[in-house]
Amino acid sequence: MMIGRAGTFLYHRCSKPRGMSMRTLAVTGIFCSTFAMTAAAGMPPQPGVTLEPHRAVYDLTLAWASGQSGIEGLHGRFVYSFTGAPCEGYVTEMRMVTDIAREHGAMVTDQTSSSFEDLEKGAFSFSSKMFADYSLQSETAGEANRAADHMIAVKLGDQNPFDIGKAQFPTEYLANVLDAAAAGKHVYEAASFDGSGEEVMRAVTLIGDREKGVGSGPDQWPVTTAYFPIASQDGDQTPDYTVSMTLAANGVSRDLLMDFGNFKMAGHLDKLEMLDPAACEGLPTTAASQR
Repeated sequence: MMIGRAGTFLYHRCSKPRGMSMRTLAVTGIFCSTFAMTAAAGMPPQPGVTLEPHRAVYDLTLAWASGQSGIEGLHGRFVYSFTGAPCEGYVTEMRMVTDIAREHGAMVTDQTSSSFEDLEKGAFSFSSKMFADYSLQSETAGEANRAADHMIAVKLGDQNPFDIGKAQFPTEYLANVLDAAAAGKHVYEAASFDGSGEEVMRAVTLIGDREKGVGSGPDQWPVTTAYFPIASQDGDQTPDYTVSMTLAANGVSRDLLMDFGNFKMAGHLDKLEMLDPAACEGLPTTAASQR
């Protein structure tokens, strides 16, 4: 999961929600990135990486909050669905609902996101909606396409396309992180674009030591991804936010921890359903892929 991309989700301050970016889970997209090794943007994942379709439900709780955050409590649910196959593309559907107790009253946030990604063609389409107290705060829809020179053009709604340079899309980045982990690498870094805004982020993922899976389950790694503005190259700079998780070789994430600076949110895997792989006879459909 990438959260981000997923991913990726919470980017609000106390008095006003700032967008619970999907980049945070990704959750994806999640989610999951790394350091030291920098892959070329647009590099396809190695054939040894197998991302398995699944549906995961996470319980969300407040792990920590500073006095300045104004947050006194938080609980919610995060539902993540990943389907598709390399031959026809991948569909990611996410929904996160949180009930936030604040110093000056409670707030309910609800964000949904849908995306389609074709790793072979370098195509990415996405849509998302963000509600606060049942009122629509923001809505985004667009598509991004990679040209032969690896440069990416993005089109948001009816706006004219604009270039964002070289970057990796959420599923692409996740697969490359898993490839790095399987190869024994402990750092992965790349420019990342997940459709949650117009900007490209510099994603840096630290990968811990391989852990054997339980029983016949896949191996897994503890990973932490930090997201920086793309213009930032100073290793001492504070990231905009970080996402930590236990990432399995099949792309399933557990033990989520999202750090937004003045508060942290934890995600515990409550339910996991492994889904059948796509038959590669047609294109998966989402609101994003139908545009």
